[in-house]
Amino acid sequence: MGTPDDIGHALRTMNRIRADPYNGLLRERLDVVTDDGVRLSCGWTIPSLWTSDDEAGAEAEWVFTGNFDALTIDDRGPTPLETHAAYLLPDEGRARIFLRRLFPKAEPGAGSVFTMQVLDTEVTFTLDDRANLLMIHAPGTGKLPVTMTENWLGEPLRILFGQLIYPRFVSRGIRTGRMNWIRPSPSWSTETGACGLSQAGKSAMSPAEFWDSYARLLAHIAHAGDHEAHAITDFYVEVIQAASGSRWVWALTYASAAEGLINLLFPRGSRRSDLEAVDLIKLASEVDAFKAYVDLWSGDARLKDPAKGAAVRMLETSAMIALRQLRKEGWISPDNFKAWKTIRNDVMHGALVSPYSSAEDDALLLNLSELFHALTRRIVAGVDPATGALGLPPSSTA
Repeated sequence: MGTPDDIGHALRTMNRIRADPYNGLLRERLDVVTDDGVRLSCGWTIPSLWTSDDEAGAEAEWVFTGNFDALTIDDRGPTPLETHAAYLLPDEGRARIFLRRLFPKAEPGAGSVFTMQVLDTEVTFTLDDRANLLMIHAPGTGKLPVTMTENWLGEPLRILFGQLIYPRFVSRGIRTGRMNWIRPSPSWSTETGACGLSQAGKSAMSPAEFWDSYARLLAHIAHAGDHEAHAITDFYVEVIQAASGSRWVWALTYASAAEGLINLLFPRGSRRSDLEAVDLIKLASEVDAFKAYVDLWSGDARLKDPAKGAAVRMLETSAMIALRQLRKEGWISPDNFKAWKTIRNDVMHGALVSPYSSAEDDALLLNLSELFHALTRRIVAGVDPATGALGLPPSSTA
């Protein structure tokens, strides 16, 4: 509340935001100075402006209202290069019971601690059962830079628990000081636990399987090096949010997300992975001969390019071909394959899924979700925790 020093500049700024509300570069940063002189940064915001009525010729006061995403406090002074993130936990429930199983027994009055080696450094996890907090600490390294790691640490948690897990508190040590954030942290949902990789299948992951999966996911996410969430994490976030929607939305999301994971394993346009080199060369020769024949065809020219395009795609690994290969290698089950084949094309082309539960329909939907998790397990199995690079593991039946 108050009056801008430069009313013209303030009006121009507000008008730019209103004229182009999708341009994030036009947002304003909110800085605050408390009564005792502490400077706070509240991040970027798009404020709304209200003006009070003039009273007895007094200058009108401007009132800005709006939301901001975080609260940042800077501490000056020497600090180690490190990232510390704290996550709020549910008071009780299946996820909390599972979490306790992941940690060794704590000393009275202390938190339970687990450490792992990943990307050539030691990452430490602390479970504070009394404060309902999970804390993760990682030293800053070239592979885990402090400007990115605060986001990466939570991504495997979203995948493994099937929850929209984001840190409530982040502290970034930058050698010359420390930056501390308080951030929004959604509550855990009782409806989405089955969306998590750790809860998928007939039984929950063992502690060893959980920590191995976390390490591989973190290494792979860090290896990609993106500021935004990894594609795997984004697919899980969509599935988590779809869990509160209709059965059709649920089926659409799982089918699309599964295809997204297939494309990570077998990028679009990649050569057929199910053919020997000799057979692939022969097929390529026949495709070239077919394209030459179509070029000489005297019919409607509009049919030529689609026909040649379909022939060329015979040389590429489609989602169906990829799933057949994964079924053969034992990564997915015949029921997983059947569910995707039965549901995918129907739901993608407007066929509604029955809103009512039945043994047959539920089995298809559950097998479709298991396919999604099986593809994730295939990706995780191929990740090197030391480098994050994605390789080719042996078949799951080997």
